[in-house]
Amino acid sequence: MAAKKNKLYSVITADIVKSSKLSIVKHKKLIEVIKKCGIEIQKVFPGSFQYTPEYFRGDSWQIVLKKPELALGIVLYYRAYIRANMKLSSMNARMAISLGTIDFIKKSFGVGEAYRISGEAVDIKGKRRLKFIYNESELSELLDLLVENSDFISSRWTVRQCQIILLSMKGYNQLQIARKIKVTQQAVSQQLDSAGWAVISRNIKNFQTIIEKLISPNNTSF
Repeated sequence: MAAKKNKLYSVITADIVKSSKLSIVKHKKLIEVIKKCGIEIQKVFPGSFQYTPEYFRGDSWQIVLKKPELALGIVLYYRAYIRANMKLSSMNARMAISLGTIDFIKKSFGVGEAYRISGEAVDIKGKRRLKFIYNESELSELLDLLVENSDFISSRWTVRQCQIILLSMKGYNQLQIARKIKVTQQAVSQQLDSAGWAVISRNIKNFQTIIEKLISPNNTSF
């Protein structure tokens, strides 16, 4: 169907880094983990996806978000989930968040600026793994800075830190996390501090606030 004219959409395009070096067994597990993460995200971030993610080339995927303001939290959840479930701190994905217009959309397939700039951004090689792109606002640079800072900090997350961060993003407090993974609350607090979670949390909230203000004149429903 035709998308609403001048309405802003967010598209996340993602691609696993160096997946060709994985064994067949690990590659199959990775695909399963990515798909399970998409299902779990819809529980942790209710109503965030307009449609289920589209998977292609085995280890790449694309999502149209109904709630663009949740994009940073979602890509960080993907990063933590994939590392925690693959049990590999080196496991990483390039993920590009776009904000733009869409001319046509049907289920997971769409055409328009939001799709184009997200796909182009994820294909740019470099040290950065998480990116934000929006061509129309002076705030784009600030939003990308929040994403870049979050990328830098979260790129160092260990498997254990990812396990704890996933529980924190689900709403568990430190005591509940400690009981669930059978460690002390102090150990949980130390892991969150080492992971830079306080800074990441602020980045997620600031990103959400700015995007909400940016899209407020637009109706975010289809």
